[in-house]
Amino acid sequence: MDLEMVLNELSLETPVADISTARKLMSELIQTLRQVRKLGVKILRTKSDLNYIELTPNYPIASWRNDKIVDLEERRFFRSLILKAPFCEDALEEIKKKFYWSEVRHQGKLAEGLSFALISASIAISLLSESQWDKDFLELQITELDENEQLTDYSEKIVHASRITHVKQHTEWIKNCIKNKLFDRQVGGEVLWEKRQEFFPNLIFCEQVEQQLQNLNTGNPILQQVKKRLLELEKYCQIWQTGAFNPNLLPSKTTPESESRIEQFRQQLTIKCPDGKKRLFSWHLRMTPGAWRLYFSEELEPGKIIIGYIGLKLLKLK
Repeated sequence: MDLEMVLNELSLETPVADISTARKLMSELIQTLRQVRKLGVKILRTKSDLNYIELTPNYPIASWRNDKIVDLEERRFFRSLILKAPFCEDALEEIKKKFYWSEVRHQGKLAEGLSFALISASIAISLLSESQWDKDFLELQITELDENEQLTDYSEKIVHASRITHVKQHTEWIKNCIKNKLFDRQVGGEVLWEKRQEFFPNLIFCEQVEQQLQNLNTGNPILQQVKKRLLELEKYCQIWQTGAFNPNLLPSKTTPESESRIEQFRQQLTIKCPDGKKRLFSWHLRMTPGAWRLYFSEELEPGKIIIGYIGLKLLKLK
């Protein structure tokens, strides 16, 4: 899917002091949206219909849209965005199927819009209604079942903006996302496999990964996460020239399997590699959030990583 903006509904939950403040904050939101739009991001996704959300008591967004004091061009621009805005709910059912083990919160509150931004690798946009939204990254808390079927908590950061200055800090990231053909909506699992040497020249893929990738069609929400994790490994390989593998240099949490899990799943984790050697794959990345894992081996040589498995995490059969 193309890079999108996702409006953070939590930033609209706290009514501001008065109508004058509401006008000022909406103007700043419009400037932020315009700046992102100028960089080529065309779609704003929202959690639900915004018109009835109150910016301040008795002054919903619908009233702001008809407020003659508000700049006409700002009102027209916002109207053009929300008239075409798809809802996060449009994709939630499919996403729930893939991420039903996960719960995403921001400072203790469930965050569906921010969760969608995390899953789809989009940029989150907030109304600057509180100081907590005056940041260029937001940290989310994720709760999910771990490999031992126990609840585990961890955090992830997402790209965020509530001011033009935030957008400017993300300009290169936005441009790279848009121009990187790896993230084009047409690049599904089959194309990912066919062009793996072009996209990931330093990654070596085991035979079984072919089917695992080809099963990911362009409508599958896990696909973006798979692309993102593979790209992280490829970029790490480009800087890893000598010495031992260092998981701390990868942006996503990278962990080895526990001894108990290795003993339990040794057969599934022992995978034949393209060089004919069978290796035990212990290092893995998680899809965020969700129940998928990417297993890899760093045993070959510096600058090369072998991808052994991409799929649902291995669970004990009951």
